[in-house]
Amino acid sequence: MKSKILLLFILTSSYAFSQSVNDYQYVIVPVKYDFLSKEDQYGLNTLTKLLLQKYGFKAYLSNEEIPLNTYNQKCNFLYADFIQDKSMFVTKVKLALKDCKGKVVFETQFGSSREKEFAVAYNQAFRESGKSFDKLNYKYNGKNNSSISQEPSKTIVSEINSETFYFAQPTANGFQVVDNEPKVIMKLYTTTQKNVFIGLKGNTNGVVISKNGKWFFEYYDGDMLISESINLRF
Repeated sequence: MKSKILLLFILTSSYAFSQSVNDYQYVIVPVKYDFLSKEDQYGLNTLTKLLLQKYGFKAYLSNEEIPLNTYNQKCNFLYADFIQDKSMFVTKVKLALKDCKGKVVFETQFGSSREKEFAVAYNQAFRESGKSFDKLNYKYNGKNNSSISQEPSKTIVSEINSETFYFAQPTANGFQVVDNEPKVIMKLYTTTQKNVFIGLKGNTNGVVISKNGKWFFEYYDGDMLISESINLRF
């Protein structure tokens, strides 16, 4: 009897938990997670935004200009937070969606990786934790309805040099990008999103993404989004 009551409680709690997520349409993603030292390090913040958009949320990075006239409007948003479970040999992370008062409305299961290279480990753990959204069945119910006109964020787009080509050579976790010498200029790591890679170029972390058949390396310099177009051949 006790086991049946416990099962009923779990099912009811799970239903209410998932239902409350459907009250929200918008999610704000920070440009830097607390446990990392740089903005959008390993591309995790941009990947969080893309993951949420994949599952139907309208997600924005926190430095994108979203007009908020009153404090109460802020409570129409959820706020993404990436949480790390510290361990010496295993990278474990999960994604939490919190309301304006810091209450967790939804959180994924922990994803883990034993890879030593942080860019690979965080990406693998991120992909594993993101699978929790498959079971969420999110669908906005219109409860917290706010009208938001999105202002474009400050972006610098560099023009493509049509005479310079770069070639992507397969690696265990993605690709290495080389020039004609050949010299390795960048590393790409696969993500859950098609045609989206974590990009590491020297000390710069960002994402490499395909738009309208062209490839771009995008990263933040302070609050400025830099979008470098590249002639990339796979």
